Amino acid sequence: MPHQPIAELKEGAQVKQCFLLRRVESRTTKGGKPFLSLVLADKTGTINAKVWEDALKRWKTSAESLVPAEFVAVQGQVESYQGELQVNVQYINTVKELEAQGRRPPDFDPELLIPITPYDREQLWGELKEMADANLRSPMRELVLSLLDRYRDDLMSCPAARIYHHPYLGGLLEHTWSVARHTLASLQIYPDLNPDVALAGAILHDLGKVKEIATPQAPDLTVAGQLLGHIVLGWEMVREEARTLDFPDPNLLVQLEHIILSHHGSLEFGSPVLPKTREALLVYFLDDLDAKLKMMGQHLESDAGEGDFTSYHRVLQRGLFKGGTAAAPARLPEKKNS
Repeated sequence: MPHQPIAELKEGAQVKQCFLLRRVESRTTKGGKPFLSLVLADKTGTINAKVWEDALKRWKTSAESLVPAEFVAVQGQVESYQGELQVNVQYINTVKELEAQGRRPPDFDPELLIPITPYDREQLWGELKEMADANLRSPMRELVLSLLDRYRDDLMSCPAARIYHHPYLGGLLEHTWSVARHTLASLQIYPDLNPDVALAGAILHDLGKVKEIATPQAPDLTVAGQLLGHIVLGWEMVREEARTLDFPDPNLLVQLEHIILSHHGSLEFGSPVLPKTREALLVYFLDDLDAKLKMMGQHLESDAGEGDFTSYHRVLQRGLFKGGTAAAPARLPEKKNS
């Protein structure tokens, strides 16, 4: 059976194909029966899956035998639960184990299975660097470009989050590029803001995620990510780079550091300080806007229920209206002729 993209799966569909295993958890039903809760992925998205007690016993499957970031072969049926699709798994095994048995799945193609930004990452990277180089002045330009170059490979692969928004390879680069573009547009409307502080803050606000998130193809938190979080990690990275470059303007630097520390907007959501400059407030709102629009898009795509509204989204705390205009295919803005 050829691979059926997750984005095209419908209720009732039979699946017999490979996925990337993003997450696996051992749980029990209200009646005390064990089951596995999985998140399966391919390059078009993710889908929840359940391995119930009978399948666990039949195939001697356990959470210990399934490791996130591995490829798995799955047989099951697509069902709808509370308005969202999930796979009822009748059989699951790792591709690695099947290969050891000489039973490599015939349609296994890793390139179809790893979720990735729909944009060209090299072009995103070039546009981001161009924004920094063309719009920042010294000494902020040198600081931002140095950090971008130092963490280029990490930015090219790191997701922006584990689950909620841009949770795929290149997601952090895509999100950063988008927030930076929003910031440049806003600076045309609010020309009295400091453009160096605002744009540098937009580009660097989430840089700490490259040290917070491990195994990009199946995102999990590093030890430092769990103990410190990306806000503190990003602040440390900027401060260390500024020290290395002998950054000459302490007042300018502390305004940039303030954006990184305050970009979650409130103490409740992890920022140790509230935004206390206009530039920090701008980056907070643009970061939140881009993340929430992506969450909405992802939820609308995954919803399989009937009616005009999606199922309830726990983070957004609402169901979404499904009657909006369909999104156009993702593409980069056309380059202007020089």
